Amino acid sequence: MDLLNGFIRIGLLNMKFLKTISVREFRNILESIPRLKFEDEVINLGESFNRILSQDITSDINVPHFRKSRMDGFAIIAKDTFGAEEDNLIKLELIETIQAGDIPQKKLNKGQCSYVATGAAIPENSNGVVMVEFTDKKESEVFISKAVTPGTYIIEIGHDVKKGDIIVKENTIIDLATIGILASCGIKEVPVYKKPRVSLISTGNELICPDINKLEIGKIYDINSVVLKKAIENTGAKVDFLGIVKDDYNDLKNAIEKALNESDILILSGGTSKGEGDLGPKVLEDLTGIEIYVHGVKIKPGKPIIFVKLKKKLIFILPGYPTSALSCFYVFIDNFLRKMSGFPLRERYSKTLEIGERIYSTIGRHEFKAVKIQEDDGEKKIFPIKTGSEAISTMFYANGYIEIDELESIIEKGDKRRVYFF
Repeated sequence: MDLLNGFIRIGLLNMKFLKTISVREFRNILESIPRLKFEDEVINLGESFNRILSQDITSDINVPHFRKSRMDGFAIIAKDTFGAEEDNLIKLELIETIQAGDIPQKKLNKGQCSYVATGAAIPENSNGVVMVEFTDKKESEVFISKAVTPGTYIIEIGHDVKKGDIIVKENTIIDLATIGILASCGIKEVPVYKKPRVSLISTGNELICPDINKLEIGKIYDINSVVLKKAIENTGAKVDFLGIVKDDYNDLKNAIEKALNESDILILSGGTSKGEGDLGPKVLEDLTGIEIYVHGVKIKPGKPIIFVKLKKKLIFILPGYPTSALSCFYVFIDNFLRKMSGFPLRERYSKTLEIGERIYSTIGRHEFKAVKIQEDDGEKKIFPIKTGSEAISTMFYANGYIEIDELESIIEKGDKRRVYFF
């Protein structure tokens, strides 16, 4: 909390004179933010993939709720097979054939057996199954060449799940296996936390919607809204794009207030620097209740990032350049949102590979370096993308990124680095 309080005090003094902080300091601040409290809702099991359970789920039934066979074979009374060997066959009377889904109609008596398919119900009185491989059938007679003990190849009632058991605990992310076991227990609906609600805004007089055909001089298409919207969705959050806001104080203030009323987190791109035309800091100065404020991180690209915590609401303002905006998103916000929604962190989508070409970096700034993966001498290696944050094509040609510490100026060919894939 000392770290947070330090930034609270700085933020309230004067936004314009804040010093840039290190990547580690910013990450520490984000890690200090407690997980937001989200309401829960009940949804259909089929729509629950990658959602987070809001309470324990118990089973109302045993799974399986009947005794069944593990193998194709013959249900028997185990004692009847004792002494059976290849040179000492034991003859049993076949009284019924039971396929998967059938209800056994006859119970076994001494000297009798029933054919059972894999997964089929075991008849009454049976306590074992002899595999087909150890039998020889002639009309209604079955000859057993191997003895079995009680319980052999029988799946008992409640073997997977017992009635009343907790199947899945609260805060578990629902994956395919979880959906499967819940479905096996007859669970049709599940209580889950609502997704974190994120509002997304793009700012700038130069921006126009992608559906406008003619580009005037000085105008550019709004790329960030398209790219960031998908990136946010990939963290498990629900995103609402509130449109492009021009560089007008009142318009931006109204848009931010609307976003804070409708969502838990606001992500805004553009207007992060300390220039006269950047209204983000000016609007934030007029918002009351600032708890944490960061304006500038020693990262390349993306230095002028802003982070504000207002009561229970969070605001990130990213640089306008698409590469810078996405860099900041991946380095700081992606895992932050994943923790909020319960999604796996980005580390899952990473791999350590060898550097295929010397990479240079600027001392004093932690660098997010877009890279491509290419075959070299039969191995996949990391190669830098030559274009910078101003080039829209940088991300297009990249497979992922590596992080370079602010004190590193060179990464030598042959070194190994972790690549985070897009």
